[in-house]
Parts: sequence; structure tokens; C-alpha cells
Amino acid sequence: MEILKPKKMLDKNLKNAKILIIDDQQHNIDVLTGLLEITGYKNYTTCSDSRKVTDLYNTFKPHLILLDLMMPHFDGFQIMEQLKSLVSAGTFLPILVLTADIKTETKQQALSNGASDFLTKPFDLIEVELRTRNLLKSLYLHQQLENQNLILEEKVKERTAELEKTNIELVASKDKAEESNRLKTAFLSNMSHEIRTPMNGILNFSELLKDPELKIEKQQVFLNVIEKSAKRLLVTVNNIVDISKIESGLMNLYISEFDLNKQIEEIEAFFIPETEKKGIQFIVTNTIPNQDSLISSDSEKIHSILLNLVKNAIKFTMEGSVELVCSKKGNRLEFYVKDTGIGIPLDRQPFIFDRFVQADIEDKAVYEGSGLGLAISKAYAEMLGGKLWVKSEYGNGSIFYFTMPLQTGEKEQKNFEDPTKATDYSNKINKIKILIAEDDKNSSILLGAILADINSEILYAKTGVEAVETCQEHPDINLILMDVKMNGYEATKQIRLFNENIIIIAQSAYALVGESERAINAGCNSYISKPFTKVELMDQLYEYFAVTTVEKNNY
Repeated sequence: MEILKPKKMLDKNLKNAKILIIDDQQHNIDVLTGLLEITGYKNYTTCSDSRKVTDLYNTFKPHLILLDLMMPHFDGFQIMEQLKSLVSAGTFLPILVLTADIKTETKQQALSNGASDFLTKPFDLIEVELRTRNLLKSLYLHQQLENQNLILEEKVKERTAELEKTNIELVASKDKAEESNRLKTAFLSNMSHEIRTPMNGILNFSELLKDPELKIEKQQVFLNVIEKSAKRLLVTVNNIVDISKIESGLMNLYISEFDLNKQIEEIEAFFIPETEKKGIQFIVTNTIPNQDSLISSDSEKIHSILLNLVKNAIKFTMEGSVELVCSKKGNRLEFYVKDTGIGIPLDRQPFIFDRFVQADIEDKAVYEGSGLGLAISKAYAEMLGGKLWVKSEYGNGSIFYFTMPLQTGEKEQKNFEDPTKATDYSNKINKIKILIAEDDKNSSILLGAILADINSEILYAKTGVEAVETCQEHPDINLILMDVKMNGYEATKQIRLFNENIIIIAQSAYALVGESERAINAGCNSYISKPFTKVELMDQLYEYFAVTTVEKNNY
């Protein structure tokens, strides 16, 4: 935008004004210069040859012209016509006409040609001073007005530019909001599908299982469908919880030492049945040395990223292969997942990691999933100090890259029996007395069924008050599985007043960041988030009530 600069103005006292005197009579020039000197105007020049006026005007740039009308070559009227072509439009050039001709016609013609005022001959000192000052003051005010107009025009331009910028931003914000609402609507529609579809399987196959004449083979098929549907539903719920934590800044890292190569092997074993069933190859290439495979990081988040990338690749690959490549480059770990699937259009690639995006793809009904996996994975990668990006060609597959810093741990050989590998816990966990403090009947029944394996005595409490009273009546209780909603935290605080040694495991479906810390602060020994598996619960019990080698030999 062109910036308009205010013009240089006269000083307010006007005495620095440049005055040009044009008269062919030297006597008149001498009189006028003398009068100007007396009144304080010293910045003047004179011209007695009308043919030199235009050149002199261009070099001197006068503020005021004293012009004689009657001259040889060019008279005053012709000079004024010439000056019109030299003065830019809108510029005020005061011309004080010098004349002894005071006829009305002469004055009218002079005024029409651009004259501002008249100075009659012979000259009078006071009149010269007054008319000169008046015209210069008019010029000063005119210049001031012109500069104010320029400043105002500049401000108008700036304000207009600001308004245009604001309008552009408003339109962009409106478009973004509309796009966000559209994607959210698509996301909610997809969420409805992702929740209702597995729920439909769970409800209907559960109903079919009630048939007393149902054959064992059919029962197993129906149970497998229910389990698969429940796991799919759990993935959807976990994704929604995770993205809400990420959006609110409540997602934390949990650093521990773990064997990365072992984790990669587990991922390979997990996906091989699915890829074989689909008729595509799953190739895992891992060049990370075993001595570098024990690392310090958040194992769950790395596992989630790799799981999401491989799962996505398999989902969108109808034939060909999916390849997971893992390597160590200096002090960084590098992974990529390559597929021969449908690929991603170029115009969609910048948005592929935005949440809700999968809900907006064509033929979305073909692909199950919430559309949150890549958004969660990218957030996890950045939390780990790494990066996640994609290269893809529509119709020719995609490659997702994931890099992160490598922080190795100390390799330790641990010799202990892993309870998660066992299916029979009866000889691995001591027989104990357990209180199930749970206000949900179904959850109580489920816990009782899970714990039946370890042949323990089980008591039940439906409220926090009942839990406290039962503990007072049965001081030999070893373990409380405390639901936090009843209010379990308050009950825990009350129990700790008279029993400091009892093991209390908090169980909650809230799955919020800080819930585990809240449980510990209330007096619980540990925390488990619903829904949990039998293995996860037994893992916790094993930590506190594992049978020792000596005890095993006595069984």
C-alpha cells in the first residue's frame, strides 16, 4: 500500500516563505523588494524577463508570486496560464497581481486566470505587508488542511486494510468453524455407528445364548462374537477418552524400562492371524541390536503408535503387503509402516492427522474405526519428543514414518514367573479373604466369578458405609476391591483409621488423568481402571499375595 507523506509546510510565522516577483520594470522590483525587506520577508527572488518565468518557477518553487500584468513577450494573463500547467492539481499557489489598471474587467479576467488578490500601483507599505501576509496565511491553512486530509486518508486506508484483514480472518474462522462442525457431525455419526454396531452384536448374541438347547459349538461362536464386539467397543471408548485428555492437556508420560524388541515381536504375533485371514503379507524387519532394545520410555504410547499404524495399514490394504521396519540411527529410533493399500489423495494429506478426519472419507462405511487413531498417535509421538508424518500416492499405498529419541536402560536378567502367562491361578496366589465393595450388581457378580479361581473367601458390600462396617466386623480381611463411586475414597479413609495393613485396590471406570494419584492419596495401595481383564486383575493380586516357592511345595 502506498504511504502518503504530508507535504513540507510553511513556518507558522510565514517569514520563511519563498516569494517570486515578476515585473519588467526594475524600479517596481526595487520598491517591492525594499518593502518586503522592511516587513521581514528576505527569501525572495525576482524576474524581469517573462520568458524565463517557467524555468525560474521550477527551480525556485515559490510559495507566493507577485505578478505584473503588463509586460512584453508574455503578459500576466499568459504567465498565469503557463503556471497552471506547472502546478499539480489541488495545490494552492497564491498569485498577487500588480497593476495600475483597476478596471472591473481586468480584475475579473485576472481572477478567472488564477489570481488570488490585487496590489495596486503605486505600492503602499502597509497594503503590501497585509496582502502578502493574508495570502501566505491562506497558503499555510490550505497546506495544513491538505496534510490533515492526507493523514486522514492514510488512516482510512489503514483502517480499511485492517477491516479487510479482519473480514478475511472472520471468513476463514467461519469456514473453519463450519468445517469443524461438519467434521464433528460426521464424527458423531461415525461414533454412533462404532458404538451401536458392536453393541448390537453384544446384545443380540447374548440373547441367543439364553437358548437352553443351543449347541456348545454355537455357544463358542456367539461368545467369540461378543468378545470381539466388546473389544471393538472398548477401543472406541478408549480413543474418545484419550483424545479428550490430549485436547485438555491432561495426558501424561509414564517412563519405565522395557524391551522394545520384545514389544515388536508381540505386535508381529498379534497381527499375523489377521493378515493371513485377509490374504495379505505382514513383513516385520527389525535391525535394532538386542543390546540396545532395553529402553527408557513410555511403552504403552510406543505400542499404541505402532499398533495404530499397522492396524490402519491393514485396514486400507485389500491385497499385497504391509511392512513394519524398525531401526536405530545414531541416538534415534526410526520406524515406518509401508502398505500397498488405497493411498491418500494429495489434498487430504495435510489433514490426515486431524481428529475426526476418517469420518469424512469416501466409502467410510467400508472401514470401521473412530478416525481418532492417527490424531492420537501424532500427539503421542510429539509427547515422546519425536515426529510422525506420511508419504502417500493415491492408489499406490502409503508410508507412515515415526522417529523418536533413544534412551537406553540397563539390561537386567529377571527370573520370575509371569502370572499373565498362566490360566490357572489357584496355586499362584495365596488363599485370602476378599471384600468386594461394589454398588453395581453386575460388576460384583463378575468379580466374584473371576476370583473363584483362587479359592478365596469373598464378602460383599454395596455401599461405602457397608464396606467400613464389614471391615470392622471382619478384621482378618486381606484385600478390598473398592469401587470409588460409592464413595470409595471416603470409605478408604475411614478404614485406614483402624486398619493400616489391609490391601485396598481402587477400581474405577472414570479413566481420568490423576485418578490413580487420587486413589493413592486416599489410602489405596493401587488402582485399576475399568474395564479390566482377568489377567490384569490377577497381576495386581499376584503382586501382593504371590505364593512363595516354599508355599508351593506345601500345596
